Amino acid sequence: MRQSKVRKSVAHSAASVVLVTSLLAGCAGGSGLFGSTEVTPPFRDPGMSMQAAKNLIVIGQTTRADVTAALGNATIVKFDSGYEVWVYRAGSREQSAGKTEFVILFAPSGVVKKTRIRPAYATRAT
Repeated sequence: MRQSKVRKSVAHSAASVVLVTSLLAGCAGGSGLFGSTEVTPPFRDPGMSMQAAKNLIVIGQTTRADVTAALGNATIVKFDSGYEVWVYRAGSREQSAGKTEFVILFAPSGVVKKTRIRPAYATRAT
């Protein structure tokens, strides 16, 4: 009877390993286990720098449509107040820590209220 319990335990452990391995392989997909390491340019024009993008914006005049046409799609955070924050990150989209960001604040009217370039933070070695 003890031998039967050991066989069941080994079979259960083996099935668990196969299941976890399958799940991890499925999550990895074509982009790797921890997301894409491919660097994507933050702007429509891959050669555009953060400062050049900032120089295109005129506070109080440039609209959302103007920014989308000039820079491309951003990561957008909308607030109940009507304000929006658009973020363009240098580097891979999945691993944003330690990446330079160009941040745009839009007023509820849809016009740029403020911009800033947030420099990359130093990341800790793990």
